[in-house]
Amino acid sequence: MDLVTPEKVAVRAGLPAALDADDRALVEEAIEDAFAEVASHLGRSPVPETFTQRGVVQDGRGGWCLDYEPVIEVVSATAETHPVNGALTGAYTIVYRAGLDPESDPRYGRVLRRYVTWSAAVSPIVRRLTQAKGVRLQTSVNVEGQGVVYESTQSAAGSGVAGAPPTLADLDEWVHHTVYQAPGRAPHPIETGTAWL
Repeated sequence: MDLVTPEKVAVRAGLPAALDADDRALVEEAIEDAFAEVASHLGRSPVPETFTQRGVVQDGRGGWCLDYEPVIEVVSATAETHPVNGALTGAYTIVYRAGLDPESDPRYGRVLRRYVTWSAAVSPIVRRLTQAKGVRLQTSVNVEGQGVVYESTQSAAGSGVAGAPPTLADLDEWVHHTVYQAPGRAPHPIETGTAWL
């Protein structure tokens, strides 16, 4: 899946469209960094992954009790056998693809593509490469011995202005909230003295 290509990042950063092998490698590293940043924010991979889970039992409704969601497809289901007598255990080894899918959710795909492209384009790696190619990122103005150097940039990130860079907050809708409950039975509210929630 070519959700974000080095050429798309190059266009956004103002680089010449034809990237040599070294430039391509640097832009790909910036793209990987942007995807890692998104994964950290979402609490899961921003693109589908393949998982293998052993000891899976059916959920009683024709499905499987799997650890990762949303499930995109079950690739294979292999019945497990007892290691000594070879009898079927009733459990299965399931290989499946799960996670957020920018191809099946076009809105998520657009937001993810836009964020990763912008993030890679403004990364220090790509900005140094852009300057090395002769593209001026800074402008200086001197009047009567006083000077100022400023960076020519677009609108502020997240400002809502057309063409402004997106922020990680644009992906908040897809953040994976982790809920943890210690194993075992929780104490009854009467035992703890706390009110029912």
